Amino acid sequence: MTHLQIAEFTGRYRHVLRRYRRGTDMTSCPVSGYHNASTEIGETTERENESGDDRWPHDDKRWPMFCVCGSYWFTEEDHWQNNYVRIFRMPDGTEFQFWGAFGKCAPVGAMVRAEWADEFYKHRHPQQVDAWIVALPDGGEWVTSQAASGGGYWTVEGTPPDITVAPSIWHNQPSGWHGFIRAGELVNA
Repeated sequence: MTHLQIAEFTGRYRHVLRRYRRGTDMTSCPVSGYHNASTEIGETTERENESGDDRWPHDDKRWPMFCVCGSYWFTEEDHWQNNYVRIFRMPDGTEFQFWGAFGKCAPVGAMVRAEWADEFYKHRHPQQVDAWIVALPDGGEWVTSQAASGGGYWTVEGTPPDITVAPSIWHNQPSGWHGFIRAGELVNA
C-alpha cells in the first residue's frame, strides 16, 4: 500500500528548449520514434512566455542542433518549443518536474491539483469534484473527475489526499495497475 501525498508547486520552473520533427517522419528515430532533443537552460521563478511556444531567439546557441539519436540534424522548418516545466515538492522534500505523463515523472502516490483539467471534466462529473491527478504504481496516471473508459464516473469521497474512490481503477487494461484508493491509500486489487 502507498499513501497518497499532495505535491506542492515550488514556484520554480526548469527552462527547457526543445526541437523535434513530426509528421510523415514519425518512426524514423531509433531512440524515440521521432526526432527529438531538449536542452535545459536553467531554473527560473518567472515564465517569460507560454510553454510550448517558440518565442525564444532561434539564434541562441543552446537550442538543440541534432536529435538524441545523433543521426538527424534539425532544420529551420522543424519545431521549436520553448518550455517552462513546473517543479513540485513532496512532503518529504523530494522534488520532481511535471512534464508529459504525470505517472512517469512523479513518485507513486503523488497527487497534484490539476486546475487545467477542470474545464474538461469537472462540469461533467455528477459530483462536480475538483480535478486531482494521481501517479499510479504502473507509471500511469488517473484524474479524480475524469470519466471511466467504459462509461460512468468514479465516486470520490473525502478530502485530498485522504480520498476513497469507487469502483476500482484499472489503468491500461489488461496489463496495467488494477486497484483501489481507500482512505488515501493505493491498494492492489
